[in-house]
Formats: sequence, C-alpha cells, structure tokens
Amino acid sequence: MHKPKIRTFSLAAPCLAGGILLSSVLAQNTPPAVTEVTVKDGKKTIKFKPHPGADKYEVQSSATVSGPFQDDASGSLSGTAWTSPLTTPIGFYRLKVTEVPPNQLLSAVILNRLGYGPSPEDLDRIRSIGPQAYLAEQLAPETITESLPFDEVRIDNGQGGWQYVTVTGTGSSSKLYLYLNTAGEAHIDDIKLVAGTVAGAGQNLIRNGDFESPLTAADWAIAPNHANSAIVTGVSKSGNASLKVVASAGGSTENSAITQSGITPSLNANSRYTLSYWILPSTSKLSSITVRLSQNGIVSTPLPLPTLGTRLELGGASLNDLRQWHVQRAVRSRRQLLEVLLQFWENHFVTEHGKSADYLDRYYSSSQADYMNQLAAQFEYRENKKWRLVLLRPNGTFHELLKISAESPAMIIFLDTVDSKGNGSNIANENYARELLELFTFGVDNGYDQDDIVETSKAWTGWGVDIVDQPDNPFQTRTTNRPAGTANSVSNLIGHWTFVYKPGNHNNRQKVIFPGKTVPERFGPPYAGRPYELRLPVRTGTTNGGTNGIKDGYEIMAHLADLPFTQEFISVKLCRLFVHDDFETGYDFTDPNLSPEGKLVRRCMEAWENGSPKGQIRQVLSVIFNSDLFRTQSGSAQKVKTPLEFTVSAVRALSAVDANGAYTATTDGNFTSALNRMGAMQLFDRAEPDGFPEAGPPWISAGILGERLRWAQAFLLTPAQRSAAGINDVGSGTSCDPVALLRRKLPSSSLGDASAVANYFIDELYSAEGKANLETYGSIAVNFLNTADNGTTASLFSSLAVGSANYDTRVRGMVAMLLTLPRFQEQ
Repeated sequence: MHKPKIRTFSLAAPCLAGGILLSSVLAQNTPPAVTEVTVKDGKKTIKFKPHPGADKYEVQSSATVSGPFQDDASGSLSGTAWTSPLTTPIGFYRLKVTEVPPNQLLSAVILNRLGYGPSPEDLDRIRSIGPQAYLAEQLAPETITESLPFDEVRIDNGQGGWQYVTVTGTGSSSKLYLYLNTAGEAHIDDIKLVAGTVAGAGQNLIRNGDFESPLTAADWAIAPNHANSAIVTGVSKSGNASLKVVASAGGSTENSAITQSGITPSLNANSRYTLSYWILPSTSKLSSITVRLSQNGIVSTPLPLPTLGTRLELGGASLNDLRQWHVQRAVRSRRQLLEVLLQFWENHFVTEHGKSADYLDRYYSSSQADYMNQLAAQFEYRENKKWRLVLLRPNGTFHELLKISAESPAMIIFLDTVDSKGNGSNIANENYARELLELFTFGVDNGYDQDDIVETSKAWTGWGVDIVDQPDNPFQTRTTNRPAGTANSVSNLIGHWTFVYKPGNHNNRQKVIFPGKTVPERFGPPYAGRPYELRLPVRTGTTNGGTNGIKDGYEIMAHLADLPFTQEFISVKLCRLFVHDDFETGYDFTDPNLSPEGKLVRRCMEAWENGSPKGQIRQVLSVIFNSDLFRTQSGSAQKVKTPLEFTVSAVRALSAVDANGAYTATTDGNFTSALNRMGAMQLFDRAEPDGFPEAGPPWISAGILGERLRWAQAFLLTPAQRSAAGINDVGSGTSCDPVALLRRKLPSSSLGDASAVANYFIDELYSAEGKANLETYGSIAVNFLNTADNGTTASLFSSLAVGSANYDTRVRGMVAMLLTLPRFQEQ
C-alpha cells in the first residue's frame, strides 16, 4: 500500500484581508492560488484553485507565522472554498493537501498522455498489472498483438470465388454502363437484364452478355481508361469466356466506362427490370465494380472495397478514408503510444493533401478529381506507414523519420521542392530549406541564419515527383506504360507516383552551410565549441554531377539530425507533448540554477547523443517517462486536449467490449466536420507548415468550447434522436450506449442508485483527479439524475425503471454534462 502524499502550502503571500493574514511559508510545488478572500456576515471565506490530484483538503491555522499550525476545525470546506466564523481579528492559515496515491496518479498520466485517454478495459488492465508494466508495454508496441478489422486487406468481401449479383429497378435509360471505380481489374460474366422482378426470367435484353462472341463496338463501346479490357478464355462462370475488366483509372460516366447502347426493346421508365451477373474480384488489384443504367434507374456496386486497409494499401482511398482510418486506430488500437506518436510526427512534418491534389491537376482533367484525391491520400498514407515501421523498431531514430519526410511526394510538393531548379541561372526555392531548419530540426532562430537557408536550398534542387514503374527508386525515369491506342499523355500512364531525382535541375556547385559556426557556450560540454560547418563538394559524374548530386540532400539530413540544436528542439517538443506546455528552446545548460524543465531536456539530449545509433526515439521517451516531472502533479492535468484528443477520448471512455467483440461506444472515424468546427483541425490537410497548435490556448476559445459542448451532447443522443432533431454534429457512424456500459460494470442492485451511477462515470472520466476536486462534480451529477427532464422538477432517479426510456435519457444527459466540464477538456 502506498501512503498518501501530504503537502502543505501557503494560500498566498502575506496580506491582511478583513482580519485574515495568510501564511507565506512556501512548499515544494507551486501553492494553489487564492482566487478570493472575503469577510461577510461575521464569516471569513478563502477560495483557492484546485491542486491537481488532490484527494483531501484541510485548512490549518496558527496565531503566529512561525506556527505551530494545527487543523482548523472552526470552518468547513465545500469544494475549493473554506468558510469559518470570524472569531479572531487576525490569523495565519495554510492549506494541507493529501494527494492521490502515486500509482493512481501515474496510471492516469500514462493513460492520458501515452494514449488518447483510458477505455474501461485500459483502466482495468493498468490496475491489474500496474503502471510501470503498462508503460513498458506501450514503449514496445511490437510486442503488443492486435488485429483491427479496418486494417485487414481483402478484396472479395470475405466470400471468395465467383459471386452472383442481382438488383431490381426502373428502366431509366436504354444504355448500360459498367466500370471499375478505381484502377484495377475484375472478371464479369453472364450479364442479364430482364423485364420484371425475377432475375434471369424472360428475354435477356443485353447483347453478348455472356461474352462468348468477340467484342465489337456495336455491342460494347470501351472508354480509354478501360482500353485493356478483353474477353479471356479459361476464366468464366459458364461457357468458355468472360470479360476481364481492366481500368487504368476509375470510371463514372459514359466517357470512362464500358457501355452498351440501344438496348432493344427500349426500356420503359415506368416499368421494373432486374439486372443480374456474376463477378470475380481480382486477388491482386482493386476491383470495386459498378454496373448501372444511365440515369441510375438500376445501380449495382456489389463489391465496395470492404475495409479501409484495402483502400489504403491498394491505392483506392480518399482523404476521408485516410482520416477515418487514422481516427479509428486512435480509438481502437491497443498500441496507444504508437498512435499518439504517429499523430505527433504527422503534425511535426506537416503536409497538405489539397496542395498535392492541386499539383496533380497539371496532369489530370477535372473529371478525374476523385483519382487525384486518391493519389494525394496515398502520398500521406505511405509516409505514415513508413514512420510506423520505424517506430515499431526499438532503435528507430529521428534521422530515419526525417528522411521519410524529405522523400515523401507530399512534402516535396507541399514546400515547393518539386519545382525548384538550381541549374544555370535558376535560383532555388527556399521554402523547404527554411522549414527544415526552423520547424523540422533546429527550431526558430536557433543556430542558423538566412545565408544558411539559401545555401541549404540549393541541395534540394532536382528533388521531384513523377510516375514510374516501381516506387522507392529515385533514379527511375517516367514510365511509358499506357493502354494501347490511348494518347501519349501522363493521364493515361499506368505506374506509381513517387519521389524521383532529376539531375538536370540540380545545383552542382560547392555549398558551405553554417560556415565557421561553432556550438554556443550555453550547451556546455560535450557540445560547446564544436564546429558544425558542413561542406558539400562539387559532385563528379555526368551533367550536374549525375545521380551523385542527390547526396547533397542526404548529407545535410545526416548532419542536421544529431546536432545539439536538433536534439534540444525535438526534446523540447516531446516534453511539451508528454509533460506540460512550458518548455522552451534556448536553455543555458551551464546555469547552476537550471530549471527542472531545462534539466529534463538536457537528460533527453544526453540519451540522444549517447545512443548507438544516435537519436533513438525510445531512449528519449524513456527519459521523459521516468522523470519526476512526468510522474508527479507537474504533469497531471496540465494540458488541454486537441479536438482530436477530445473526441477520441470521449468515445474511448464509454467504450467497453464484451467477449463477442461488441462495444458500448462505436465510431466509423468520420470526425472531419466536428474537428473542423472545433478549430479547423483538418487532418492531413493543413496549409500552414507549423502544424496544428501543440499548446492549450488556441483550443480553448469560447466558440471552440461551445462546439465541444454541442458535439458531446450530440454524441450522447441515440441515432434516432439525432435523426428526429436533424442533428448531424457527430455523424451516423458514431454512437454510444452508457446504460449498456453501466450494466457491464455495476451490480444490478446499484443501477438505480444515483450516487453509484454518478460516481462510476466520474471515476471513469476523471481517473487523474482526486476526490477533493470532484466533490462538486459529484453533487452536480447526482442532482442531474434526481431532476426531471425539464431541469427544475424533482424526480428521484431510483423511481425510474432501469432500462426504460426515461432512465436511458437521464443517464445520457448526465454523461453528456460530465463530458463538457473543464476537467474532461484537460489531460
């Protein structure tokens, strides 16, 4: 058993206020600030701010400032206010705080900082194995086994083989379209369209729907993006042949589909018809197919890509798909620290999906907007996937993460490297060089100047993107693979958009970066005085150094990655993420009075420097997670949740799972609208290169808090209630059942007890907080449960039938209220 930690604090500096003189004796932590001292009607009242993790408050008094101080039984505490009769003209008072046990506090900090807030299962697990064991698990995500349904990659809806499809509708047109929704392939056979509602019964109105005769333009007109489609033998549902549908890009209309016109007899728009066919998805390509009549009287898309993982892996994902996958991983993954880190690095090396799509508009027409969206989403997903692989290795380094970012087509386009040329009289674009130093490595005005930006920018000339036969080879030339008979344009090419190096655009002159510069004295040994000038020679080879010119960029990254400026800046950002916002660059590490924050940053730098290889992310994190600043009140409830953290933590908090895998809160991850309203947090699509704010103030305006309140209330409504009220703030794919959660976690005898129900949710939602700070929340929650829906009439919760509509509404309303209170906005 851990003994509770007791601290004593003065309530303010010495002052005389209405006969009350407050003690000035200081304690180890910053004392709770006094917000109000009043004397009225013969009573003195002292109000103070809550102390994080306070289990109990007691006021002590003494006749003299030197003490002794004794518990003052003359008054009473209500929340964070102490009131006592004014029986003496003057006195000295101080606050005694009993903090929650260290393991309880550490557990809460771990669940809220190393993850997106606790789920009921996480709370049970950390209480079972202890916070240190749980932390060790999270630091080694490769040891955590998980299988998430939305990560699964499959293309046959789990059925396999030929699948039979039927659909009935109206005869909107005598023209039939079939097309793949994205690049890929599939086989189709025995297409039939008959009058009536019975599939296959009666005359087949489709010509050569069994594909036993050669393809002719009179029967099937084939658009350029499906030009490689052909009748094949040996693969068929019946007969000897089927149509192998091959698409270089997704279709949608007559100009991008395989079309049969002039169906005879002509279809009647007021009559019913039934379409049927057999489909065989490919085992290696995307194969979502649509067969429909023009004007959509009959529409069949039988095999939508079954998982987000499939769409992402095979290149058919939109930006919204990527966002939903990212959110669902944050909600469901057991590797919570990994998901937090991936969001951190995504925000650190920020890119803009929309700018990538705009760049691709140079090569594709406006009718291919969906395809450009998919390509741009693929850029974002591929860099995220590569970062994930680095972070799943125990010795993954910052240098590796930096290289992935620099090579990403998303980054090359975002900061205009894609158009930067340094050959001849061309002047290199400085955007990437500036942000590389200012935002990605050194930090603002930390060890570099404008001349260094100019010189660094020359090294990235020649870095571009293009469509090639195989990804991850920067020396490939543009592919020439295109369907026979199509125009020689980029939009018809089949290949992979990726990073390529173009020697003809490179500045191959000698470059000297940080000339004559040495590490400042403030860094102390072993850093101070080290020269960090970098010379890049003229590269030998063909024009502009040939492929050797690419070495300029890689040598700069290797040089920057482990310099003390980078070590400091990245360590500061990680400390802000996991401890509190008040870390900064520019510490004088030789100062004997260096702050605890500065000392922690220094220890992180030492872990970075002494690793082999240098810059191992886990070693830096281990230093942070084992520090006093992380494990005490200094790190508890000190940060404001971002909109992503707020929404994800709400779903997780109410999401218990049973043996059958059924959750009491679910989401499809479609939070795009909500995150936009809560502060324009558009994941993977930020226009500014500094990323979304990592400190609290930008996320706590009145308007943003109002949107959080609105979202929480909508989240706790049932889907039917939302639909009836016309509320779309959460999305149809997100819902919760707090009563089902209660049934799983409380004995049936407690389900009608307002205090038991309120306390359960308070303990779940505010696991980092002590009882002393939750007294007011508990009273509010119990009062809510014992009040009718009109908000004024008393209505005992115990009188409601458990499971009734009134009971459900009362519980939902109380939980919604708790999600909007200040402590749930913090972590």
